[in-house]
Amino acid sequence: MDRKLFLAVAGFAAAVAVPAALAADRAPADVVKSQCGRCHEAGTSGAPKPGDKAAWAPRFNKGVDALVLSAIRGHGGMPPRGGKADLTDGELRGAVLYLFDPTGATKPPVKASAAAPVAVGLHKASAGGLDVYLGRMSAEQMRAYPAGSPEAKMHGGIPSGSGYHHINVSVFDAASQAQVTGATVELEYQQLGMGGQKATLEAATVAGQTSYGAYVRLAPKANYNFLVRVKKPGAKQEAEVRFQEKLN
Repeated sequence: MDRKLFLAVAGFAAAVAVPAALAADRAPADVVKSQCGRCHEAGTSGAPKPGDKAAWAPRFNKGVDALVLSAIRGHGGMPPRGGKADLTDGELRGAVLYLFDPTGATKPPVKASAAAPVAVGLHKASAGGLDVYLGRMSAEQMRAYPAGSPEAKMHGGIPSGSGYHHINVSVFDAASQAQVTGATVELEYQQLGMGGQKATLEAATVAGQTSYGAYVRLAPKANYNFLVRVKKPGAKQEAEVRFQEKLN
């Protein structure tokens, strides 16, 4: 092939590929309108409304990164990434800041010592026609929510003492992306080198979103394997997915 023609073809291929790889982030206002507004605009089930700084401030007491991480992993009745898996971390961060102040005139309070947990390994896995998301928040982070919020009241309330974490599992049909409700969800968690423990996750529906969760006690700075078993209503077999994470 002629060198000029080769370069022209290569340049065209690169031009076609670049937009998909380097697509600009969606505007925070658009993300909030399409995903977050369903609950936050109406204040459904205690979801703080956009611009209500008094309601949002306690949620920022661990810093912006910690709040963005909870949006990435999911918490309460909110599935990971707001139920839209292709939202990027940057888009979620922009949406969180927009929800605090849609005008962008003020910044949320930030604790100098705030640090988001470091995640290792995947937090989404697929099996048996299901997409399964695993989220985790420490009890300390959960205590940042107001006493009357759905997050504070789930599963009988936040346990006292140290080392507790809220495990949240959201399940979607892989083909339709419809939420799976009425499932039986079991969690087996094992610190590497130690014996395993089991927990049955309780279904919770908040603001129309269903997830499964429970509080478990985990050792700090330890590596954990998580095995999630999901059985849909009427299904003959369970779907199993595995995750691994290192705690701070």
